[in-house]
This record gives sequence, structure tokens and C-alpha cells, in this order.
Amino acid sequence: MHLNQIASFLAVSKTLNFTGAARQLGVPQSTISRQINDLESQLGVRLFYRTKRDVQLTDEGRIFLPYAQEMADAARKGTYAVKQIHEGMAGRLSIAVVSASQNYLSELLAKFHREYPDISVDLTNISSGESLMDDTDAPYDFWFIYRDMLLDAENFEYLHTHREPLALVKPAGTSGKGKKGGTEKPLSAERFILLSEEADPILYMQAMNYCRTRRFTPQIINTFEDVSSVLLSVKAGLGVTFLPASLIDDADASRFNVKALDSESYTIDCIAAWKPSLLNPAASLLLQILNE
Repeated sequence: MHLNQIASFLAVSKTLNFTGAARQLGVPQSTISRQINDLESQLGVRLFYRTKRDVQLTDEGRIFLPYAQEMADAARKGTYAVKQIHEGMAGRLSIAVVSASQNYLSELLAKFHREYPDISVDLTNISSGESLMDDTDAPYDFWFIYRDMLLDAENFEYLHTHREPLALVKPAGTSGKGKKGGTEKPLSAERFILLSEEADPILYMQAMNYCRTRRFTPQIINTFEDVSSVLLSVKAGLGVTFLPASLIDDADASRFNVKALDSESYTIDCIAAWKPSLLNPAASLLLQILNE
């Protein structure tokens, strides 16, 4: 029994198609058939029912499947650990993060660094419009994201980290009063600068819902793909915006008038998500701290 046989068995189990398994592994279909036949001969059982139109796991195949997955995972973990030692690394983490989770992640990584100072961390900022990769393409150890981004929860484990309240953000010195004073300027009269729907569809939807419940259509004069451009425009007095309050840095807080929205309905649930296998040993260390 060797790893190529295990890989072929897992690919056919997932696709239930020998042609699809061959395409997934980048080998001829005859190679897949030979490896499955050899594996069945070694085990002395049939792993698949095969007809011209259908492929299904046998009872023996279903029993063998989790053990085959364990063997494949163990091989990948071993390969990763050996590679790290060979390259002289104490470890490396790769993390994807949305803007609203950056402060939380910063505190988590500060604690992680105190305990494991020799482990490097690669960070990638992503938008809430990006979908998570599948099992074969996932380039990250962890995703710190909105809960609503996790569409396929069966392939991930996750932990709720925090809730991000949304706020109306205006330039500093804005009183919110009308020209005559004493009467608060209605939101319907404001000019809005927002993160685009493509960059952050969840935040954009929350902003539109807030305006809709107050029975007005926001006057959107511009949208941007990044938070920094939105804040620069608001700071310059070009308009107002809706953003998670945590995105206003303490050092920059004096430049803005930040008012939390008047309902808990306008919050975004944030999570940390990861693949169940956690092949990277450094990822298991971060998960321990995350669970604390």
C-alpha cells in the first residue's frame, strides 16, 4: 500500500468518477484504475461498485475512507514538518483577515508572539466579497472573517471571536445640526462615501438596510475598494460613511465624529475559521491560544 494508491482512492471517493479523479490528480485514467485495483487486491475487498454509468463506495470502502484520509493527512503533516526543519524555520503561519477583524487579530498575535517568538506570520487582507478556497486550493492556515462569508461550514471549523458594531462616521467638528441650529441634520441630507458592494457586500447591505428602515435612499457620491480611501475622503469633509467603529485608529479618532448606530441589529459577527486537519504544526499552537 503506497500514498499514490491512497490519493487515487480519496479522489475517486470524492468525485465518484474515475475520469474526474484522474483530472483532479493530473494523471491518466488508466493509472487511477490500476492503483484502485492494486489497492483492492492488497486489502482483499472491493472498495467501489463500478458500472458504465455509476461509481459508488462499497460498505468496505466507506469503512476504509476515514483511515485513508488519516494516512494522507499524516503524510502531508510529516512532509510539512520536515520541510520546515530543512529550511531552518521554527514555523510559519499564513492568515487571511478582513479589516473589521484586524484589531482582534493584532491582540491575538501579540500574545502568540510572546510565547512563540520564532514563528513567522504572513498576513493577507481580503474583502468580504471573496469566497473561501476549497480543500485543495486553500492557501491559508486561518481566516479571520465575517461569519456570513463562511458559506460551506461543513469543510471548516470556526470559533466566534467578536461582534463589530457599525457606526456613522463623520468628519471631526461636524455638529450634525442644520443651518438654523437646534435640529439635527437628517441623514437623508448627507452625502455618503461607502466601501463598494464588490469590496464589502455584507457591510454595504447593512448600510442599505439601515437607510431603508429609516425610509430614505442614501445619496452616494462615491464608493471605494479600500477603507483608507473612504476614511481619507470623510476626513477631508467630502461626505460621511458607515464603518465598523474599530476601524478608526486611536491615533486618528480626533479627526472623526463616530456615532454608533442605534440598534444591535446593525452589527457584524466575526469568526476565526480553519480546516479541520490543521496540517501546519504552528497553526495548532495558534489554535490553542485562540481557544483560551
